[in-house]
Amino acid sequence: MAFSGGIRLTDLNDYITPGQECIKPVKANKSGQQADGSTIRVGQEGDYYEVTKDGEETKLEKASITLNDCLACSGCVTSAETVLITMQSHHELLSVLDENRQLHESGNGEKVKYVVVTVAPQVVASLSLKYQLSPLSVAKRMTSTLKAMGVSQVVDSAFSRDLTLAESAREFVERFRKSEGKLHGEQSGALPMLASWCPGWVCYAEKTHAEVLPWMSTTKSPQQAMGSVVKDYLAKKLQLTPDRIYHVAVMMCYDKKLEASRNDFYNDIYRTRDVDCVITTGEFDRLLSETATSLSTASEAPLDSLFKVQEPGQEHLYSSAGTSAGGGLEYILSYAAHELFGIAISSEEIAKAGLGEMQHPLLQAKAVRNQADHREITLLDPNTKQPLLVFATVYGFRHLQNLVRKLKSGRSVYHYVEVAACPSACSNGGGQIQPDDPSPAAKKQWVAETERIYRTAADEFQLPEKNDMLGKLIYDWFGTEGLDSAAARQILHTEFHGVAAEVNPLGVSW
Repeated sequence: MAFSGGIRLTDLNDYITPGQECIKPVKANKSGQQADGSTIRVGQEGDYYEVTKDGEETKLEKASITLNDCLACSGCVTSAETVLITMQSHHELLSVLDENRQLHESGNGEKVKYVVVTVAPQVVASLSLKYQLSPLSVAKRMTSTLKAMGVSQVVDSAFSRDLTLAESAREFVERFRKSEGKLHGEQSGALPMLASWCPGWVCYAEKTHAEVLPWMSTTKSPQQAMGSVVKDYLAKKLQLTPDRIYHVAVMMCYDKKLEASRNDFYNDIYRTRDVDCVITTGEFDRLLSETATSLSTASEAPLDSLFKVQEPGQEHLYSSAGTSAGGGLEYILSYAAHELFGIAISSEEIAKAGLGEMQHPLLQAKAVRNQADHREITLLDPNTKQPLLVFATVYGFRHLQNLVRKLKSGRSVYHYVEVAACPSACSNGGGQIQPDDPSPAAKKQWVAETERIYRTAADEFQLPEKNDMLGKLIYDWFGTEGLDSAAARQILHTEFHGVAAEVNPLGVSW
């Protein structure tokens, strides 16, 4: 089967919103004549009919595009193909909750699914701006609303982010030591290490630049790490099989749907995914409207911890220092500075230096070509003031393409790059709430305010190693070896797969 070249790209710019069209690959018979002598007739309504030699007509089903088709096709280079997704929406969540209610009413409670919803802090920030509520209040109202609908547990992906931060930092140090700090190795696990939390970036790299895949961090994203926690650890705690848990993630990005649908995150034994459904911030807001629910008037409920051990009156929103991309650069640089060179420097100091909010004698920070979406942060030797580590943030496809060119030509000087496909990182995800004013100036101001809320939402920053609950989970889950165990390496890491291009570029209409 050859992939169709009939792809039309419109409204192609640096903002990742659904705007492209795609045609599912089908095998075409140009003569219109089938092997058995039948022909294809197009009806007045645009439907297709197969007509046999005897004149009998059979209506043909229309082709539909699934997530797997989307991931397999190398025709698209942006994340806007998610417009094609039909099975990942808030309607699916409502359907599961409705089915649970029917099972309860019919006395089949043993078949009811345990529904877990994971909420990203970027989502909370976006809703906080729209409804003019504090992030803590938004989190409590989301918990109350979802539980009233029948959700069993609501958790925060900031918890699983701590898990991925800890493992990503360990992965970087391991790579640095293995390569002796040398850049541009061609083997898997070489330097530079490129962040892989952004599925739009991953999809782009797999489809168009497979050469950079050996440099991608193999640590799972917070979304998929939480998927492993819910479908493996929590399932065992609840004495349920993974398919008896329905896991929904409320995320800031359409591409998170693509990530959840990767075959790498599918359990063949129980025929279930680590994350069953992803809905965006905007889709969650539409869910509220369609169910006649207002976040403004919703009651507040106590926050769940993953294990329901949150003590009343001790509710806090914890976060990681850094931008809405997740704080990977700041934490990994802090960890590596200590582990590799014995330099104590906090992730919060790195975040402030990177944004120009403070000066530090061992840090050099600059915006490349005065672009806030492309920043460099250099760790200096305390004695010689020579660079020890050079990290960078690269947000938006314009900067991302420049990065790829430097990587492929061997001109990049970075040891680690925090990558996000969207300009201004995840606060500007394509699934976030949009301002009423569509002007570029209003959009820019809206994104900046969302980012500010995100960065100031937490009552305090909490390092992964200070997260007592995370420590208990790691050793309870993986045993006495903790993150050094073979089980941890298998569960917390993934793989990437280059896609061979089969689309005729002459078939692309620009």
